[in-house]
Amino acid sequence: MFTYDRSLPLDFEESSCIEKEGYMIKDVSYLSPYGGKVPAYLVVPTSDGPFPAVVFMHPGQGNRASFLPEAEALALKGVVSLLIAAPATRNHPPKDLTEEQLLNLVIETVTSIPQYTQTVVDIQRGIDLLYRFENIDVNRLAYIGHSFGATWGGVLAGMEERIKSYVLMAGFASVSEWHKTSEHPFAVLIRTKLTNEKFNEFISELEPLDAVHYIKKATPASLLFQFVHDDEFVPSNQAETFYSAASTPKEISWYETDHLFTNCDAAYQDRTQWIIKQLGLTHL
Repeated sequence: MFTYDRSLPLDFEESSCIEKEGYMIKDVSYLSPYGGKVPAYLVVPTSDGPFPAVVFMHPGQGNRASFLPEAEALALKGVVSLLIAAPATRNHPPKDLTEEQLLNLVIETVTSIPQYTQTVVDIQRGIDLLYRFENIDVNRLAYIGHSFGATWGGVLAGMEERIKSYVLMAGFASVSEWHKTSEHPFAVLIRTKLTNEKFNEFISELEPLDAVHYIKKATPASLLFQFVHDDEFVPSNQAETFYSAASTPKEISWYETDHLFTNCDAAYQDRTQWIIKQLGLTHL
């Protein structure tokens, strides 16, 4: 499902660049094996490399700019960041859709299995891209994903040997189980809108992609899980299963905030310090 040819052309393009004190923010893109371009931000220190690098994947409610302030702060510490846009965020729906049509489009997108496999492959192509840059220390690569980004980061961790450290924030161990059992209004809506046959087909295709099958194979990569008490999306049993299934070395931290970690400075400080240590930048 995740097989692709690493020798495929990347067709890397830089469309613009904003220079700030100590770093640059580049608006870039590269080819997806699934077709089309992958939009991303590349945040690069202006000092001399080689630099360690972090790949970011945003939550489903976000976009490639979600982690941009975090990437800018890392740039000042000598870290390159690649912030990738998930497939579902790349096309904007027509403005003249009715509310019902927009809802149906959202449900169609959420239940599209190819977008999930493409997400993982496009992240791997982003790593391929980092390998092409002479100013990147490819022995010091990390990943930070939130919600959607943590769920599929858990899958990535089981098959991608080039990433040495993962921060997974509020991810699902089994997104198929969530769709089957969650009483969250959105999960209920999808079960209501789809016929039994369509829903069962969706679940049967989704279940083999659950992160719980992959996260146990992440070793020797280091894992940091960040979860929220009383998360409105991720129930505690999903969080505990995700962590329990994971290979070692691993750590887990819990926070009193919402699913999006709104104004949760403690979680930000914890993962930043952890990532800096993992990247060998403890002198900063």
